[in-house]
Amino acid sequence: MWLIGSKTLSTGWPLGQLLMIGFVLAYTWYFSLGISYEISIETGGNIKMTSFRRVLSLNAQDISLVEGPRLAVIPYSFIRFRLKREKAYLFACITDDEIQRILKIMQKKNPEIKLKGL
Repeated sequence: MWLIGSKTLSTGWPLGQLLMIGFVLAYTWYFSLGISYEISIETGGNIKMTSFRRVLSLNAQDISLVEGPRLAVIPYSFIRFRLKREKAYLFACITDDEIQRILKIMQKKNPEIKLKGL
């Protein structure tokens, strides 16, 4: 980042533009750390979603919608979980047997969950 800043300042880029680009990069980096890479069922039946930034422990009643990709051309994609106050994302292979098993368990615990695109 320091090299980019020194070269762009010498070629005439304003400092405000550099700060804006740095802010956007830091902002997207921070939120990308919140994307879960692992999902599991705990012993009490709670769902545990792990990301680099946090670990969510959810009850199936907290989830109202599980939405997969609209066009499933590539099996690896984002799965969105709509919670009461926020959305949680999981990056996974949607054709994986373990993911399908976890989704079936979630649907048994909460029949009101809508599975869309999965």
